[in-house]
Amino acid sequence: MNFFGHDYLSGFRRIDLIGNRYHHPQHRHLNQNQHQYQYHWREQEPQFYLKETFLWKQRKGSRVSTINDWLQIQIGGTEDVKKKKPNNQNRIKSTKYTLLTFLPQNLLEQFRRIANFYFLVMTIISLLIDSPVSPMTSLLPLVFVIAVTAAKQGYEDILRYRTDNVVNRSPVTVIKNGVEAIIQSQNVAPGDLIVVERDCDVPCDLVILRSTDPHGKCFITTANLDGESNLKTLTVPRDLPTVPIEEMHKLGMIECETPGTDLYSFNGKIELAGGEGRVLPLSSENVLLRGSRVKNTECVIGCAIYTGMTTKLQLNSRLTRNKTASSETYVNRFLIFILIALIAIVTLLYFLKRYNELFVIPKLTYLGPAADGYSVKQFLQDYLSFLILFNYLIPISLYVTIELQRVIGGFFMEWDNELYEKETDQQCIVNTSNLNEELGQINILFSDKTGTLTKNEMNFQQCSIAGHKYNYKKTRLEEAETKVLSDINKFSMDQKVFFQALAICHTVQVATSMTEVAPVENAANKQETIKSGPPEMYSISDITEESHNSSQHSELNVSNTIETSLSVHPNGVNATVTSSSDVNPLLFSDDSYKVERRKRPQVVKRSPNFARSNKVHIASPGETPDSGTSANGHSSVGLHSPPIMRPISLQFQRSTSERDLPQFGEAHNGAALGHRRAHSYGAPNAYLTSPVGNQTPPVGGLFRAGSTVSRESYAAPTFTRQPTMLIRAESQRRKQEIQQTLCLLDYQASSPDEKALVEACANLGLVYTGDDDEVLRVRIVPPHLDYKRPINSGKPKEDAFHRLHVLEFTSDRKRMSVIVRDEGGKKWIYTKGAESYVFPLCANSSADMVVKTDSHISDFARLGLRTLAIARREISDAEYQEFVSSLAQANSSLENRKQLSEECYSKIESDLDLLGATAVEDALQDDVADTLVSLQAAGIKIWVLTGDKVETALNIALSCGHIPPDAKKYIILECKSRDDLLVHLNVLEREIVFGIGQECALLIDGKSLGVALAEAPKEFRDVAVKCTAVLCCRLSPLQKSEVVALIKSSNENYNTASIGDGANDVSMIQEAHVGIGIMGREGRQAARCADFAFAKFCMLKRLLLVHGHYHSVRLSFLVLYFFYKNILFMGIMFLFQFHTLFSSSSVYDSLFLTLYNVIYTSLPILFISLTEKPYTEEKLMQNPKLYKKNTDNKQLHWPYFLMWTLFAVYHSVIIFYFAYCIFSFNNVILNGGQTAAFSCFGTLLIWAVVIIVNLKLWLESMYLSFWYIATLVLSILAFMVTTVIYNVINLDYDTDIYWAYNNLLASLPVWLYVLLTVIACLLPDFTLRMLKRGLNIKTFSIFPGKQRKLEMRRKFESTYL
Repeated sequence: MNFFGHDYLSGFRRIDLIGNRYHHPQHRHLNQNQHQYQYHWREQEPQFYLKETFLWKQRKGSRVSTINDWLQIQIGGTEDVKKKKPNNQNRIKSTKYTLLTFLPQNLLEQFRRIANFYFLVMTIISLLIDSPVSPMTSLLPLVFVIAVTAAKQGYEDILRYRTDNVVNRSPVTVIKNGVEAIIQSQNVAPGDLIVVERDCDVPCDLVILRSTDPHGKCFITTANLDGESNLKTLTVPRDLPTVPIEEMHKLGMIECETPGTDLYSFNGKIELAGGEGRVLPLSSENVLLRGSRVKNTECVIGCAIYTGMTTKLQLNSRLTRNKTASSETYVNRFLIFILIALIAIVTLLYFLKRYNELFVIPKLTYLGPAADGYSVKQFLQDYLSFLILFNYLIPISLYVTIELQRVIGGFFMEWDNELYEKETDQQCIVNTSNLNEELGQINILFSDKTGTLTKNEMNFQQCSIAGHKYNYKKTRLEEAETKVLSDINKFSMDQKVFFQALAICHTVQVATSMTEVAPVENAANKQETIKSGPPEMYSISDITEESHNSSQHSELNVSNTIETSLSVHPNGVNATVTSSSDVNPLLFSDDSYKVERRKRPQVVKRSPNFARSNKVHIASPGETPDSGTSANGHSSVGLHSPPIMRPISLQFQRSTSERDLPQFGEAHNGAALGHRRAHSYGAPNAYLTSPVGNQTPPVGGLFRAGSTVSRESYAAPTFTRQPTMLIRAESQRRKQEIQQTLCLLDYQASSPDEKALVEACANLGLVYTGDDDEVLRVRIVPPHLDYKRPINSGKPKEDAFHRLHVLEFTSDRKRMSVIVRDEGGKKWIYTKGAESYVFPLCANSSADMVVKTDSHISDFARLGLRTLAIARREISDAEYQEFVSSLAQANSSLENRKQLSEECYSKIESDLDLLGATAVEDALQDDVADTLVSLQAAGIKIWVLTGDKVETALNIALSCGHIPPDAKKYIILECKSRDDLLVHLNVLEREIVFGIGQECALLIDGKSLGVALAEAPKEFRDVAVKCTAVLCCRLSPLQKSEVVALIKSSNENYNTASIGDGANDVSMIQEAHVGIGIMGREGRQAARCADFAFAKFCMLKRLLLVHGHYHSVRLSFLVLYFFYKNILFMGIMFLFQFHTLFSSSSVYDSLFLTLYNVIYTSLPILFISLTEKPYTEEKLMQNPKLYKKNTDNKQLHWPYFLMWTLFAVYHSVIIFYFAYCIFSFNNVILNGGQTAAFSCFGTLLIWAVVIIVNLKLWLESMYLSFWYIATLVLSILAFMVTTVIYNVINLDYDTDIYWAYNNLLASLPVWLYVLLTVIACLLPDFTLRMLKRGLNIKTFSIFPGKQRKLEMRRKFESTYL
């Protein structure tokens, strides 16, 4: 809703003068009575208002001061216009860098890596000393690696910056000095008056100052805060004076506590301006938190108190931290091992050189005098020369290859069609590709419940009525035993009373979102209007002879005379002049009721503060300005609006972006320009990049055109000839209209169970149409017709009940009740709640019914259904008056008010007659049970952390397979001390130890978990990780992250993952090693902050079992191969030193040192690390146990690394000494008959190395493709081509290899050498590979390591027990 018209397209703006409407005589009377209550309140708690010394602290924006940790905020902001107001006070930030900090911070992060830092040091050293090789061999690879990594991380941070801007730059409506303005969300400051409309998210923490609800209420959902999507109620502060909007900024000052993490507590007060200086208390019921969404309330105005990163939602979110994969730990271990080996090799070679200089070189006089080995300069020169010579033992290109493999692998996940949801056009999103391989290492999965495991959509399934069990079949009931179907026409009295109780025993509200179009007067225009809608809405009527005329007497037909708000038809149909009704204009055909409704032209329940003074009429093309006549012939007075006027009806449509508005597509015709709804971020579909279709049923589908011929006279011949066809068509039409009605009624409930029950009643024919001044109306519309009855046997029946009291549901009472008065004047109390709390309240006469119903409820519970018991009884007038007086006395009491009220409730909720029970299913996500069972089979323990109630969470855990059906369930509730908790944990541990093989599940509530986290974290962690499944209920977002952090601190080094869909899961997602978000209905903050995100929970199975497995195998292969090829490369250099008097000479040319890791060996390993598949995708999905083969980075353990190292040493010995033998015995190997030069020796070695390492990779690969083989061939050819080009150019840069390689290519002995070397090197590899396959010999068993010792120890301990 918008109070001030504004048109983005035209730039014009209008301001309605509605200030005088706020001064109502009733309000004036209320204001006079407020002083007594206020002074009385101040006498009770005088310390709350003691003035203290002011310690002023200037904040950005509005004046915000602190009074000993209390904040003072001026409502409406500061009036000092001289000071420029800083921006970005409400900005949220999830990025790691800025333009200024990117370069230094990124370089600091990169040089923390051992390899990068090592090569930086080596590059500096090579520039300072007489290096044996060119310094460029170290500098160029280092610059390349640093640049690629920085570009990748910068790109990911830019993506985070863009997603932040979607939130920070979303439009927000504020009121400044009584004038409405549209600003960006990031510019909201404390003290600003914010306008939040229906179905929009709250941009910051607000104190509610005004609401369109006549009782000052605001209904919200908090799925992004605590995971619950049920409706919650907030209120405007009691006794807050009503002032005009243009005067609201002068209302006074808000004092409140500094922001904290507790979502459910708030302390503050409002000091009203003026001479009286009254003070009003503020509590959490008056605060609208960021992340909540306004529902069923057209508009609220609030004052911003906490903004940006100080909101309670952001304080519950952990700061963005750098996550690193566990594989990097193993890579660093290998690097340290290689570095130690490098230092050992260099030290050994240095001392061997000193030995030769002392004892060998003096004997070789032709070498001249030996160098002075005792000088420090010579020591540094020799030692550092060896260090530079062998620096390629550290694979500098390993990191850049890993980065490329991760980024491209992330694209592969995003392109996976199995992770794409067609309905919402959502693909998988990879926000942090650094953690791809971590998906294959998960040990413990933390999951949210609401919106993650469940859809939070309740479906009515079964019921028990008068001791008989029934199955719900949409529009009929099926008796469980006889399988007999019955509809509302054949209901027994017990069945009618039961569903009547369900239709009125609730607190459901009706929020109509329909767009009503009054019919045009002549029939031709009627048909044209109807047929302009989508054709599928008329398929049922087309099968009968009345396809072109529908009845005026249909039970669901809306009267032509019902006045509606001005609307624009989505298909371009001209709107007509109407006004609106205060209750839902649906399901009425009683003429007397029409007249009554015309007397009250309001749209919904609205405060007089928000009433509009004018109505708008848009004339049709053929209508003159004076032809303002409504469809019923009555003149309607209205103002003619210019095109820039905002249509009033838009405030009641549930559009959330300008694409959704009907006039958005019609803006170019100039006839229906409208206001783009100013909304907060995060509204539904706000992030969609493609236009979203209208979500409500099209106009015309429900409202059937009136006919000049009555149904009886027109349909009589057809009824005589083909009664079955007509009755089926009419029944089908009624069922279709009921479904459309349910869509348009838009039930809003405090519990999804209530909504499911009311919708089930409507489908059966008891349609709850809303409450009008506490009068509940239930319209009886049979969805099926009877052959014995005519189609229209009179006016449809409607029952009305006056609701006298609502006894609210609480966690202690576990039930709710309503007291109503029926049309006969009788008073009834209807009770609905948990059977364990309702059965004791039933009269003795219902004892047999209780036994039967309890048996049925047990059957329902075994199916995982949520159950409620229903009871009622009649109340006498005397008993009712006694209840009213005792309740009033309890409410006026200042002490034990809650206890006295509950005693009144319990007194009247007694001697009830049990009616039956309901069974409702919480719709699970698609394939959620299969996903959880598969993950558990893969060795992943699942913890469900939810803010939901204990009972609800337990039912869902059982139905979705989280807790195995035969597992022992241990429940810890309401622990208040460490001793109580330890008693429970000791008992649970004994159950686990002595119940060997028995699965055990733990359920703990938030209060007990708080004690565990604060006083006994290690004890709780050690016991909980032994359980098969853990269920934690009633947790705050911060507690969720604390649980994850506790498990991460274990010595077992568990790899954790968290999955959720709401903002309340962000802290848990960011704390875990891997954060996974689901793009839910209640916003996408979880998806934005997560490392990976997708649309459905069932996709997690493929993400972990397939992509996680593949990425773990691929990265392990990549790391081991890199160390292998560099050890082989440098092993030859090491052997060469023994034959050169340890002169620190290089056997390779500098070109080969530079290009070896960049061109010669990089492409094949990158390709196979993206495509390697040891198992097919289908096999991994069908056999989850294969996931265990890679957990704990098994393939990066020391046995595998040492095996690859041994092969590298063996290959280097074969390559070097085969070549050495050829050159030693007869080096006349060239075709010209001349001897081969030293350059030929080095070139021949590097040629053999390139061929061997590429063929070794081919041999170790499992998934071969033509493209992969092509990369291997191309790498070898790349070496040959670059070397041919290089050796034909006469450069004396490093070593002289002029024409050396060409001579080798022309020599037959050289080719024979290459062939023999390849066979000698790879024959053992091939033999071991065949033995492993044929005899099933594991490489792991050759080197028993820590893991095997642990397994042997566990076997011994289990045998001992």
